[in-house]
This record gives sequence, structure tokens and C-alpha cells, in this order.
Amino acid sequence: MLNNGDRVPSTRVLASELDVARGTVESAYSMLLGEGILISRGQAGSYINAPFKLVGNPIPAASKIPIKSPIAGQNSASPSYVFLPGSPAYDAFPRKIWSRLASRRMRSLSASDFSYRDPLGYLPLRQSIAGYLRLSRGVVCEPGQIFITMGYQGALDFLVRCLSLGGRDVWMEDPGYILAKKLLDELGINLVRVPVDHEGLIVSEGIRLSPEAKLAIVTPSHHSPLGMALSWSRRMQLLDWTGKAGAWVIEDDYDGEFRYSGYPLPSLKSLDQYDRVIYAGTFSKTLFPALRLGYVVLPQSLVDVCAEKAHLFQSGMPITSQLIVNDFIAEGHFSRHLKKMRALYAERREITRKGLTNIFEDKIEINTHKNGMHVLAKLMGHDSDKAIVTGFNKLGYGIHALSNWTADSSHNGLILGFTNISNEKTAEHAARQLRECFA
Repeated sequence: MLNNGDRVPSTRVLASELDVARGTVESAYSMLLGEGILISRGQAGSYINAPFKLVGNPIPAASKIPIKSPIAGQNSASPSYVFLPGSPAYDAFPRKIWSRLASRRMRSLSASDFSYRDPLGYLPLRQSIAGYLRLSRGVVCEPGQIFITMGYQGALDFLVRCLSLGGRDVWMEDPGYILAKKLLDELGINLVRVPVDHEGLIVSEGIRLSPEAKLAIVTPSHHSPLGMALSWSRRMQLLDWTGKAGAWVIEDDYDGEFRYSGYPLPSLKSLDQYDRVIYAGTFSKTLFPALRLGYVVLPQSLVDVCAEKAHLFQSGMPITSQLIVNDFIAEGHFSRHLKKMRALYAERREITRKGLTNIFEDKIEINTHKNGMHVLAKLMGHDSDKAIVTGFNKLGYGIHALSNWTADSSHNGLILGFTNISNEKTAEHAARQLRECFA
């Protein structure tokens, strides 16, 4: 071990001892001299320059620090996507097409692509999204109303800032999307948890609890996480409330494209005669989550104020992913991919349902809603969903306990994804492991 003031071997001697080229040692010494670790004294050679020593306990080596998995409660180094809610089918993604589009875009980047971009998002992508929404979701809008965001969480954060919701009540479904609740709590929003039933959000109860609320956040096409759609009468009642109260609605259409019986339901935005609905979509479910790419369709009255705020809060949007997604949509790959995924997910949902039913029999009840990317398994006994989830996720999974998504203690169930369950063997193996976690 060398200490401060010790002379290091000459480059010729060290190269001979290590049996490496002298140029390699010279490069290493040059780096150490540049960093001040060595000092040169001419013909006298080079010496260690470390007059100060660390005092106290050193930080543990990185190899000794436990690495937490991105999946909650998981200890495995290789996360399993089986049963993971909200996760698209990674094995069915068109990688070759995506790689070809990405390579072409990377080769053709211009000087303007490297400069600061429009904080509202890449205009051709916004035009492509407008065309897609008009055909598939019945949302008639102009590209100027569409803002590209950092996923749904980024959209929610941006909208809360634009709408100046400090000190105002916000309706949220109960149960409701857990990450949205956590974000709004962090932002200091006064959440009013409005219960749901088989028709979705109970609007009359929201009016009773907080008639002067400024905003309602809903998942009308596929309730998160219970799965039902908001009924027609409730949609009309909600829109009527927004018009009378001057409130806004955020329609979180996170997986509205995936419906396996009949045609996809029309969006709430397509019925909005008061122009009070903010439509929020994401590519995390239709393409893949790592994109962190979402969008909102704003009412015309919010465009100017949100455009002003975008220059403050939307400066971090990556341009490359926007370029590739635009090409993916414009060349027709997106619509073909969605059509393929609808058929695949319908098949995998049925495989998952059968696997769970075969293993659990009457211990759970699977919801019958044929839409979305997850199923809800209601626990029929006295087992705790939180205890089951804790034990199961230690095996490398990432399911959710329904009771964590609600303030209502009567809810007890498991939120299970099915999109990455490719065959019956996989479904039954995972179901057996899950069954072993029951008391």
C-alpha cells in the first residue's frame, strides 16, 4: 500500500512488472497526474500526493448496498412481469419495426432537432394524435389543444399547476389509482374520495360531499381498478355538474383502447357539450412504460394559460421518442399494433381466468368486465389482501392489494395483470404460488 510521499515505480519498470505496454502505464500515470493523485518531481520521479485522510466510517461499497427492485416488495434480481398490472405484453412488441424507425430517425437528426423544442410537444406528433383520437375515441380536437407530457403522472402534475388548485377540493374515485392519489397528496391537494358502484362514480355523492369542488378525476372507460365503465346516465350527470359548477374533469383514458366485447366505448370528452373535460392519454399501456410519453387534450379556454405554464414546467420532453412515436403512428404501425394486442389480450385474459379458477375454485371471484389489462380477484374468505401481496411479491412478482387503493375497509382483493401470461402452464404455475400465500 502506497502512502503520501511514496515514490511510484518508473513507467518502464512498472510496465515490465505488469507485462503490459509502456504506453498503457504512461497513459495511466498521465491521468493520475491530471487528477492530482501523483505529482512529478522531474528527474526524481513521481510521488503520491495524498496529504489528507478520510475521517469516520467510509460509505459502504456499492456491492454491499441492497438494490431495490422497481417492483414493490420484490427481492429477485430478475423481475417477473407475470400478473404485473398495467404492463403491456413485452414479448409481442414489434421490436424490429421500432428499431428500424429509431435507426432512421437517429441517422437523419437535423441541427434543429438538437435545439430547444416547443414545450407543447413535437407538432407532427400532436397532429398524428389528433387524427388518431378523432377516429378511435371520437375526440374532435385541433393539434393546438394537444400537449405532450411526461406520461400520465407528468400530465397530472402539469394540470394541477395550471388549474391553481391550492386549497380547492378535488373529487377522486374511491377506490382510485394509487399513484395519482400519492402525487396529489404530495402536491397538497384536498382530495374528496367519492365512492363508486356498479355504474362507476356516484356523482350525487360527490355533489353531497363537495358541491364546490374545482376538479374531478375519473376513469370512465375502464374504472381503475374495479373495471366497470361509467354508465351513460352518470356521464351526463357528471357533465351537467361541471357546466353548472364551473368545474373541470380529467378523463384518464389509460387503457380505453382495450375492450374485448363489442366496440370501444366513446370517450367522455366526445360527449362534452360544456367543453370542461380534459382528456388524458398515455403510450405507457399501448407501447411501453419506459417511453414516459403521454398527452392531454385541453378545452379551448385552457390552451393559452397552459401554453404559458408549459414554458416553465414542460422543458424536459425528450424529442427522440416523440419523433419515433410519430413515425410509428403516421405509418400505420400503431393501429395495426393495437388491433393485434386486442386479440392477444382477450386470449390471455381467458387463459389467466381459467388458471386462477382451476387453482382457487371458490376462494376468489374474478370480475367479469372484458376490458383493460388487469383482472380484479375478490377474496371470498377472511384472508388479508395486503398479507397475501407481501408474501407473493417476495417471490419476485408485483401485484397490488385492492385495500391500498381505497379508504373503504370493505374492499379486499388482488389486482392482477394478464398481458404477459402467454400460456396455461405459466398461468397455473403463478396461480399455485399465489395460492400458497393464502393463510
